[in-house]
Amino acid sequence: MPHATVGDIQLSYTVQGKGDWIVLIGGYASSNWRSWGAVLEKLAERYRVLAFDNRGIGESDAPNVPYSTEMLARDTLGLMSHLGIEHAHVFGKSMGGAVAQWVALLAPDKVRSLVMTSTTARPDARAKKMIRWWMDTARTAGFSALFPGELTYFYTSHFYDTQPEAIARAERALIDVHRPLHGFVRMGEALIAHDTWDRLSDIKAPALLICGADDMITPALHTVAIGRRMPNAQVHIIADTLHGVMSEKPETFDLVLDFLSRH
Repeated sequence: MPHATVGDIQLSYTVQGKGDWIVLIGGYASSNWRSWGAVLEKLAERYRVLAFDNRGIGESDAPNVPYSTEMLARDTLGLMSHLGIEHAHVFGKSMGGAVAQWVALLAPDKVRSLVMTSTTARPDARAKKMIRWWMDTARTAGFSALFPGELTYFYTSHFYDTQPEAIARAERALIDVHRPLHGFVRMGEALIAHDTWDRLSDIKAPALLICGADDMITPALHTVAIGRRMPNAQVHIIADTLHGVMSEKPETFDLVLDFLSRH
């Protein structure tokens, strides 16, 4: 994969498709570009898609220094500048949505529209404890023990009962990624410290927020509250889903395509 020098690091990335630019920013567990899977493939049928490995994972550098979501946003903007991207749709999932908020705050002229799924503007006490538990489990038991347990927060019991092969693939995909422990911990620390709550009204770009109604990691009520603070946001809460809303209900992706087509 190609690499770009962005500030103090090398970022691994892919560009696929043709058309208007869309930039994908991955989540905490899924910060590598390959985690976008079918979403990237479908977007590339209509758009020119940039996806990349965040610092700390995959083929990108993983310096063992403090990270922040603002830092990850500056990485994103640096990569966009490297590729000559002046204006783009920005799509962040989970932690990637938090990073996307900073992209929109730091460079509003570069953001054509903003899509965020299962995200947060300020993790609450429960979420912070959950993230610390993930970090501690990774330290003490390793990723092969962490991710099968973590995914139980992503999907419904029905999905587990009816799609065991999909669950197994998701577990294996997370475990197999090159993921230095310190990179995972540094990203977790960045997510715990994320706070754009009092800046949300400054994000003027058209925004689409999607969240599972039963999401225990980034609760639906929080997503609704984010939408109320953003002047040009629309919110969709998807029934009978948790954090992995688009994986469990792929038809939800139609909301994203419709939104992008109008902006």
